[in-house]
Amino acid sequence: MKIMVVDDEPIVPQALRALIPWEEHGFTWLPPADNGAEALELIERDRPDLLLLDCRMPGLTGLELLEEINARGLPIKSVILSGHDEFVYAQQAIKLGALDYLLKPPDLDQLLHVVLSVKQSWEEERKLKHQLTDHLPMVRFRFLTSLLEGARFNEELFEEKTGFLQIPLRVGPIYLAIVDLEEDPDDPKNYSYEDQQLMNFAVLNVSEETLAAWPHKFMICPGHNRFVLLVNVADADKRKFRNDLRALADNLRTTLRYSAMIGVSAHGSSLNTEGKSLYQSAKTALEYKYYTGPGEVVFVEDLEWENVVAPDLELPASAPVDEALQLALKIGSPEQLDAWLGDFIVHLKSSDYPVQVTKSIAVKHMVTAADSLATMHPKLTLDELLPPPQISLFFAAATLDQLAGELRRYLDGLLRRTLDLRKDGKNAVVEKTKLFIAERFRDNITLETAAQEVHMSPVYLSFLFKQVEGVNLSDYLTETRLGEAKRLLATTSLKNYEVAVRAGYADEKYFSRLFKKRTGLTPTEYRNREA
Repeated sequence: MKIMVVDDEPIVPQALRALIPWEEHGFTWLPPADNGAEALELIERDRPDLLLLDCRMPGLTGLELLEEINARGLPIKSVILSGHDEFVYAQQAIKLGALDYLLKPPDLDQLLHVVLSVKQSWEEERKLKHQLTDHLPMVRFRFLTSLLEGARFNEELFEEKTGFLQIPLRVGPIYLAIVDLEEDPDDPKNYSYEDQQLMNFAVLNVSEETLAAWPHKFMICPGHNRFVLLVNVADADKRKFRNDLRALADNLRTTLRYSAMIGVSAHGSSLNTEGKSLYQSAKTALEYKYYTGPGEVVFVEDLEWENVVAPDLELPASAPVDEALQLALKIGSPEQLDAWLGDFIVHLKSSDYPVQVTKSIAVKHMVTAADSLATMHPKLTLDELLPPPQISLFFAAATLDQLAGELRRYLDGLLRRTLDLRKDGKNAVVEKTKLFIAERFRDNITLETAAQEVHMSPVYLSFLFKQVEGVNLSDYLTETRLGEAKRLLATTSLKNYEVAVRAGYADEKYFSRLFKKRTGLTPTEYRNREA
């Protein structure tokens, strides 16, 4: 522990230096100062841990020095040595953080006892700080994870915890984004555990640099290649945040060769009370990867179906099954519907319900499914979607396996119906998009530019295109370009780089790699085969 004496009487530091063996007690003796102004200069240079200082000194007094130390946020302990036995001085000194107030000349045994007590306390604080530093990432992760799982804190406690954990988030408007990373199939990464930790660190660095304009943000990594980003964003800054998230996805791809799918929650009012709903909202947005493919940024507030049926996160114990069923129907995913039904049947088999209870539970969930479809398509009625004869078929099932089969047939029909309904009236939009691609595929077409052409949000256009065509828009664009490349290779003598440019690819190496991946042949091999 480094100790400095600040006193305008030179005899004081000289006597203290001579009479107490400071080094034997673990102290480092620093050059003294004879006034407050000089002390500030020496403090900046020598960084003492403990000051022994006088109250009254010419110029900057001891109390004024303590005020300045506090204002600068310097972690320095202090003990007052004063020739004035005045309660007011002692009271002010204690308020300013002084740990004791001793009169001159001090009793040496008493002074040594005081500074050793201060030193012991200082060492314990350092130990705790080191322990906190070592465990800080885990403590931060657990605190934020608790919020995403449903914990709530009042504003004062939230600010206290985030301040203590050095998490720069604030009470107020916020977005939660889930960043899912996929490796480039042409650049597989067989990482060891240590390599993966370094890559996670690189992802955090790229995110920090890309989002440098947002001071109130934090990112955690809850699983392999998945990150949760929390950012305080005011209403007026929402457009800039969208652009910066797009830049983040681009930077992760170009810098680390990862394709990033980013699902973004609704714009929440505050993390301290809405952590779980924001997290579930972002996961819903992430599910739309089924339509957009990887490498997109999806805001749940852009999704038409989600604006009609918002995710309700204050659900009873049985509702997570309902929510998964609703989501499968909303995004029209046969795979998710199969997964839900499989989990549901396993639940029924393991619960040992009476037969009629099992059937009642099943019917309740089918009502939920039909009601979800009726809500999305107001022209439909619940009676039309789930007529009494269908309910009778559920109750007529003789075994659980028969009930499962009946549920599957009904849900498959419901899914086909919702997909057909979504296609009605949408084909014109998709056909216009296909025409735009056919005319402009040589240009730098993106999902955003195509969406602007048809006056629709990028995410919703991806949704419609997948529904009608059965492929992602990006895959359709790629096939269109490769189709032109095949025609040119088979019918012209253009060089490969010229074919690449005319097909819409500025990078010949990328074009050749993609061509072989999709056709199994290099461009030259394809030309020779077709010759």
